Amino acid sequence: MALNHNGNKSKKLTLNFKWVLPLFLRPVKTTGEIVAQEKPVWLTPLLVLSVLTLLAVLIAAPIQRMQSQMGAELPPDFQYYSPEMQEQYYQAQANQTSPLFLYVFPLLSGWLKIWVPWFLLSIILYLSLTLAGSRASSTRSYNLVGWSMLPLAIRMLVQIGVMLFSRSLISAPGLAGFIDSEASGAGAYFRSLLGFIDIYFVFQVVLLILGAVQLSGLTRTKAVAATLISVLILLFLAAIPGLLSSALSGLNFQGGFYF
Repeated sequence: MALNHNGNKSKKLTLNFKWVLPLFLRPVKTTGEIVAQEKPVWLTPLLVLSVLTLLAVLIAAPIQRMQSQMGAELPPDFQYYSPEMQEQYYQAQANQTSPLFLYVFPLLSGWLKIWVPWFLLSIILYLSLTLAGSRASSTRSYNLVGWSMLPLAIRMLVQIGVMLFSRSLISAPGLAGFIDSEASGAGAYFRSLLGFIDIYFVFQVVLLILGAVQLSGLTRTKAVAATLISVLILLFLAAIPGLLSSALSGLNFQGGFYF
């Protein structure tokens, strides 16, 4: 590792794929190796998720365009609209199938929903463990949270497979299907929250707990409690965009299947 001008070890981001498969086959041993690192090793899983998000958007866009064109219906009494209002309606329909709405916005949104939760959960977990008595560095929390997100790559691969074979988007991910899609207010909030919860999310939480116990130096009870509190805080924050999307009916920030 190179030295900087102050003589300290510089912490460079590196790609390391050697933990990808072992994380699923030997999670305890692999999380132990990851959290033992004092240098940043979180880039690899986030890069994998970012590439899969790009692939998912490229597959979803043509499906979204087809569904928009097939399901487009003129509003009641459209013939009585003024020419200006009719033109505005046609323009709005065209915008929904433009590259900006089909590719750019979903891709940016998808990347934000990878990198922002990683950053927030890393900070929250570090603070929770520190308040519980841990003296582990923040870098180790960033590493743990980054690699704990790798099961979400399996989720994305499954969703991509479903889109390819069914030629349709997934509108109710996770447990979101238990609440009506037309729900508003608290119902829309909890529908958004439940959309994050599935078997892949549970696996992520398990990896977080395994890593937190090993990196924190705390008792198992304290480490588990601090981890679960951190995850709940992130879930409550992550569900807010779904509530806003419901409140602003007509604007769909979640972009379909992958959020």
